[in-house]
Amino acid sequence: MPMPAKTFLPAFVGFMAFAVGYTTVVARGEGNAIDNARTRWQQQKKRGDEAMSAAGQQWLEEHKH
Repeated sequence: MPMPAKTFLPAFVGFMAFAVGYTTVVARGEGNAIDNARTRWQQQKKRGDEAMSAAGQQWLEEHKH
């Protein structure tokens, strides 16, 4: 008598449930970390641009002909 086909559906469903839950939690944390890093970079760039603009304006004022 041949062996009946073994179904992997319960194991697959369990794996997918675990994977989706894990990915949701980990991806949320990684997304927040990336957003925070981008915000810090944007703030630093803005401060740097403002400093360069202020220094450039001062230089132009000092070197007007």
